[in-house]
Amino acid sequence: MEIKKDSGAPLYLQLIEILNDRIESEEIRSGEKIPSERELSEIYSISRATVRQALSELQRQGIIYKIQGKGNFVSQKRINQELNGFYSFGDEVQKQGKKPGNRVLSLVLKESGQAVGKKMGISNEEKVLVLSRIRLADGEAMMNEITYLPFERFIGLEESDLEEEGLYQIMKKKYGVKFSYAEESFYPCILNDVEADILNVPSGSPGIVLERYTYEGNKLIEYTKSIVRGDKFKYKVKLDIR
Repeated sequence: MEIKKDSGAPLYLQLIEILNDRIESEEIRSGEKIPSERELSEIYSISRATVRQALSELQRQGIIYKIQGKGNFVSQKRINQELNGFYSFGDEVQKQGKKPGNRVLSLVLKESGQAVGKKMGISNEEKVLVLSRIRLADGEAMMNEITYLPFERFIGLEESDLEEEGLYQIMKKKYGVKFSYAEESFYPCILNDVEADILNVPSGSPGIVLERYTYEGNKLIEYTKSIVRGDKFKYKVKLDIR
């Protein structure tokens, strides 16, 4: 591809498209250095200011990252998460050839309170188990996940090894849960200082808020709110046009 200066499309956007194509086709692979500002300016006959604008946008999107004094490098590919059916984080990470993991931060018993009670359709005083975890892929933090479970349905959960076994596996094997369906919603966010520290990224990095409601029959048995690294996940939905 080449820059078309008479096309009317901003030059920096054309360069972004070109570099994205080179990265997607693996002409430039994850971890490899991309050409310098000077080299890109000479290759495509555009100003270094235009190149710098394109690279800044690719950095903002998490497609490339900069190492001071060394240049820009291609980021690891995002985990491609399809939302067409029920899935678990661990299964999806394994599909990408990575090793899933969990780091449990806390598991506490408390009253649901007004906000969570409303989301779960229970009274404010009803007891819930609150499980806070960091989800890992090859040891790298991917998301901070807080799960709320009705206490009466999952008495004794604290006795399970939540770092070695998947939560859904425990729910099925130990508690005989038969999942019916789940509903999810997601929207972008900017990671605050606490979230960024947990996920080991700079404060102000892009993130995704993901909320899941899981049902057994018509009864809600899980509400989870996850803060996901925006540079590590890509969500995909198949639209069936009839």
